[in-house]
Amino acid sequence: MGAHAANGYTGRPRNTIDVGMIVQSPRKAAKAIAAAYPQLLMRDTPVVIRFMDGDVEAIDLMKPSGSPLWARLLKETVEVRLENELVTIPVLEGVLAGKFAAMMSPLRRQADKLIDGGDFVRIVEANTTINLDFASEMAELVYAGGGQCMRKLIEDVRAGRRIEF
Repeated sequence: MGAHAANGYTGRPRNTIDVGMIVQSPRKAAKAIAAAYPQLLMRDTPVVIRFMDGDVEAIDLMKPSGSPLWARLLKETVEVRLENELVTIPVLEGVLAGKFAAMMSPLRRQADKLIDGGDFVRIVEANTTINLDFASEMAELVYAGGGQCMRKLIEDVRAGRRIEF
């Protein structure tokens, strides 16, 4: 998820500090990461298991039980080649919905929301084949009425208008 998934749909990769993943078995994945990277501090919350390197987020394991969207995105995937690596990421509309969820979260820092908004715009600009009905369906998993809001955001980007969220 996050920037790495967005990179798969923009053709213009951007740097990021952390790696975000949705995992079927978060506790099993966390155990493996803790063994591989014992220097990282693990924090287990209801929606994510976060590994920190000092004050810096390093790895986020999103729990499918923490969000209907995350649970759905485990099933809606595609394989893409990033450089020489074949990776599995959510489908285009799912990555947009993930960015939409981050942009709309009342718990997310403003600076991070702006980065998510930039990713959202870049994804829309790079992809003319977005299935608006499917994207709206994914955004409805974020909150009731999210589908209509995301559809408007996509239309605004396509029309060259500034997005507001």
